[in-house]
Amino acid sequence: RRPRWLHTSSRSAMLPSSIPSIPAIPQSAAGSGPSMPVAFAQGTSSVRCCGRCVLHAARGAGGPGLRHAAGVAAAAGRSAAAPSPLASGLFLPATAAAAAVALGVRGRQRGKRASVLTRAADSGSGSVSSSSSSLPVSPAAIPPSVRDSVVKIFVTKQRFSMTVPWQTIQVESSSGSGSFIRRRGSATVAPPAADVEQGDPPYWQFSSIEHAIPEATGDLVLTAAHVVADARDVRVQLLSANGGSTEKYVARVIAVSHDSDLALLEISDVRCFCNSEVMPIFGPKELPEVQSRVQVMGFPVGGDYLSITEGVLSRVEVVEYCHSRRPAMALTVDAAINAGNSGGPVVDPITGRMVAVAHQKMVAFGVENQGQCVPPCLIWRFLHGQSNGKCLRLPSIGTYIQHLESPAHAEMLGLKEGEVGALVREVYRLPGEGPGALRMGDVLLKMGRHAVDNFGTVKLLGHRVALSAVQDLLYMGDKVPITVMREGKVTLLEAELGEPKSLVPRTLYKDSNIARPSFFIFGGLVFVPLTADFLGEAWPNAEDRPPHLMDLYYRGSVGEHLREVVVLLSILADDVNAGHGTGYVGCPIVDSVGDTKVMDLPHLVSLLEEAKRKEDYVQLEVTMSCGPYTMILKSADLPEADARIQELYQLPYLASVER
Repeated sequence: RRPRWLHTSSRSAMLPSSIPSIPAIPQSAAGSGPSMPVAFAQGTSSVRCCGRCVLHAARGAGGPGLRHAAGVAAAAGRSAAAPSPLASGLFLPATAAAAAVALGVRGRQRGKRASVLTRAADSGSGSVSSSSSSLPVSPAAIPPSVRDSVVKIFVTKQRFSMTVPWQTIQVESSSGSGSFIRRRGSATVAPPAADVEQGDPPYWQFSSIEHAIPEATGDLVLTAAHVVADARDVRVQLLSANGGSTEKYVARVIAVSHDSDLALLEISDVRCFCNSEVMPIFGPKELPEVQSRVQVMGFPVGGDYLSITEGVLSRVEVVEYCHSRRPAMALTVDAAINAGNSGGPVVDPITGRMVAVAHQKMVAFGVENQGQCVPPCLIWRFLHGQSNGKCLRLPSIGTYIQHLESPAHAEMLGLKEGEVGALVREVYRLPGEGPGALRMGDVLLKMGRHAVDNFGTVKLLGHRVALSAVQDLLYMGDKVPITVMREGKVTLLEAELGEPKSLVPRTLYKDSNIARPSFFIFGGLVFVPLTADFLGEAWPNAEDRPPHLMDLYYRGSVGEHLREVVVLLSILADDVNAGHGTGYVGCPIVDSVGDTKVMDLPHLVSLLEEAKRKEDYVQLEVTMSCGPYTMILKSADLPEADARIQELYQLPYLASVER
């Protein structure tokens, strides 16, 4: 077996004389920042993007969750100590157990029979790393122009509370990475002639960033959306090597796509990149071959200067993005991606071009070195869309499809031997929308020029991926040609892509960089929409979430009379609502006001206000986890009660929606 060594900030590891050919490489070891032990019980998993904050995206017991790769630290009186540089030493892989002993990491166990895996790299120390390479890659092998285009991003952020929606939580500081991709000025390269097939994206032939962004008033930096989400102040710094710039330059978020976890920053100060070159990017139709070597560049925790890890591209498929809780195409690499790498480039070491943007990694018992990155096709979609005024959210065709692996089922639907497709099981339409092109019972054969197989996958850019990857290349409002088998006949249709039809929204960001929750307080009753952000903050442990809410999260769908689910968050005790409980009352689902079903929160507001004006009593029907419940409020008491409650509970306002 290959020997393993561990080097810490206290002393350098001594090399055995039997391997004199391995050089000692100078490293900057750190003991900075608070310890971040991470341990997971056997059978559980998560994807990490952030060293100090955890956002579980899969909402079931034992299901994988997702975490951010930007190192986040609370700014309330806490700051990381300056790292102590180490003159020299060996930087080699070590076992997690040895790293845990050396760094004093203690794992948290969940469950009596939990087998714990502790990742020392998550403890805030840069002295231990895992990579597919036995030896680290020498930074000298990377062109200086590529290294100098990678920046460290410092963010001050403040989020709204999901459980006390009229308040914000404490200010946080975080850091991430980014790439300089476009210098200010007008384009010097003419865009190629539009020569794309029907159903292909408009940027498919682009080869230069100037094709996607013809005009830039400032220098542009590409990073991950979760790095700058809820940002109040953003600054960038060039720290590509020892002695790098100490200047931090103000940056402004000019575009963000939370669905694809990408953001674009603009730096107005001309001094920032005066000596740097832009980083070239793979074309929208390009992907490296599986097992191609890649290098992850960025500023993970454990040091101040640029870190480069190397591995291979191991997989291309659709995965769930932890920031948006939405599936999208991603590249999986085995190069080390740690807290602080988010937004940094994944680079082809041969050409020096950006292959992808690092944004999350899988952390689970028995899982090693699975970092995930945003592919170039989604990067180009984002860049082209932001400069052309497109909605940057990923679109949806609004259907639920079922595999057709059963030969009997396929034969019943009219498919002949050798024909393949996927069954349209449900079609989702928002209230007020007319019928769409697709119908329940259609067999989806092709989307654009991509044939659909029995498992709902297509061949895209040389890889077999989920069908959703094709629609994700386009924009909301685009029309895509679709071939279906309907009642035994092949039919050509044209479907318009729209917004996702999830009954429980997976994210509150949408087109904004601030996740702002909605609420309405009526007679001390606090109503909020049911969202994934609310579930994640109210019950950080997925196993604790109320079953009646999780059933709607997984299986609920919009319909003709239902746009979103409204829940009773809490009751602010007062005489007007006496007898119905106080504080948290189990988050019952609001069904109706009188005999009228509630469609969404604005609809509930109008129904309650109308009932207060016209009826002596306001009757509210809700569904608890144990069954139905009726709440009665006296209309004449409500105006005085609302004023009293607002003063007593120090509420800045009683509603975030128009009354």
